[in-house]
Amino acid sequence: MNKEHIAKVKVLLTQWNPLGNNSVQISDLNNYETEATDILWHLKKKNTVDQISKMIDSVLNQAFGIHVDPVKCKIIAEQIHIMLNEK
Repeated sequence: MNKEHIAKVKVLLTQWNPLGNNSVQISDLNNYETEATDILWHLKKKNTVDQISKMIDSVLNQAFGIHVDPVKCKIIAEQIHIMLNEK
């Protein structure tokens, strides 16, 4: 995990905005930086897309008490998987 990876995941989560309109109620959201860091902290290159998707759901559930759309979550997981396995 490095700052570049955190920034990329932060952008992915911000664009997706799984909190929707509720995101304005979170004063320290900071474009999902904490959640991006938490997600990446638990991942390794060898994680599958499904494992990454489960980690995203778990982190967002713990942070905000939400369960995310599994299809959208898998799309983000695929993008993170590609990013982690870039040469």
